[in-house]
Amino acid sequence: MNKDVDAIFNHLKNSPTKYNEDVHCRMILKCMINKGRLSNFCTEALIDDSTFYRWIEANPLFARCYALGKLYAREIWENEGYELRDQVSPPGTINHAFDHWRMVGWSRFGVGKNPRIKLNLKPGDDPAKHYAQLLKQASEGDFTASEFKQFMEAINVGLNVHSTFELQQQINELKSDLETMSKNTDAHNSGTNKGIAQKD
Repeated sequence: MNKDVDAIFNHLKNSPTKYNEDVHCRMILKCMINKGRLSNFCTEALIDDSTFYRWIEANPLFARCYALGKLYAREIWENEGYELRDQVSPPGTINHAFDHWRMVGWSRFGVGKNPRIKLNLKPGDDPAKHYAQLLKQASEGDFTASEFKQFMEAINVGLNVHSTFELQQQINELKSDLETMSKNTDAHNSGTNKGIAQKD
């Protein structure tokens, strides 16, 4: 794969890619149907994966095209498996085509055990938003049942810790307010404000 690095760099520096519905919806369908890879779309559109997911969030039609493109890619992969099933290899040989097909299923569609998991989470968000983001990713079939359970348990722990910190912050603010009120108020007469000079 020969790419003009200088041309790519100059494009990114001087005219970063902007989302275009007519162009990019067609492009994601074409890339997913022909190659079955998100990386193929990103390299053709000259964007990174974080930009891609921002486009998904902001543009419902683009998200639908990507979802349909994934289904086409999965169907093509399944049909390749049917063709490989009927191939006969000599005894003692390794069917590299089948191993490659299976590896593609692991990496693209989560079929089988895949030790590497990609989370589409925004690091700066709070646990409540992470919870919603994980639910969305799970609804798209990115996790197994056991993985999803582990994620939810971890998020619940995060939610509890986050709530504790927020409660402690509110308590600290109340204490600070009470101390300020106490300094400015006469203990014997709550209507007297020490911060106001008394008239003769």
